[in-house]
Amino acid sequence: MVRAKQDVIVAALLLLFCGVMISASYDIRDLGYPGLKPETWPRFLLILLSALSALYFIRSIKESSTTKVLEKDEPQNNKPFIQKYWFKYKNAFWCFLFFSIFLSSLDYLGMLFGGMLFVFALLTALGERTVKNLILHIIIAVISVGAMWLLFTYSLRVNLPEGALLSIW
Repeated sequence: MVRAKQDVIVAALLLLFCGVMISASYDIRDLGYPGLKPETWPRFLLILLSALSALYFIRSIKESSTTKVLEKDEPQNNKPFIQKYWFKYKNAFWCFLFFSIFLSSLDYLGMLFGGMLFVFALLTALGERTVKNLILHIIIAVISVGAMWLLFTYSLRVNLPEGALLSIW
């Protein structure tokens, strides 16, 4: 029952966040560049996130009204914070670590190479580390980031960070 109540609160906070961000998207200035208006993509993503949050809210309300949990509280662990939460949240830790490295390396590697390394490192850290999977991770990183880079650079004419490495060429 506690888990369902937490889900309702999280879903409500997500909906509130989306509402604030959608209203803030009306303050995005139009600099007059040709193509899509600057608020188009943020609003699209926020509306998509709002729809998913609404589904999450509805699902969590249904669960909280139908679920009756008779579980006892888990005993308190006296383990250190890192040891206590590492296995529970290690994937999130890996994501934040690699994303912060990716952001800090954008000036040097640029979006293309930095993105490829980020996707490869994340797939390798979260997945299996066999030779077959490493080759698959390389292929996925090159194709997915390369395709997105081509789409944003040439079709949508977005100036992505090129980095010092690409500016040499």
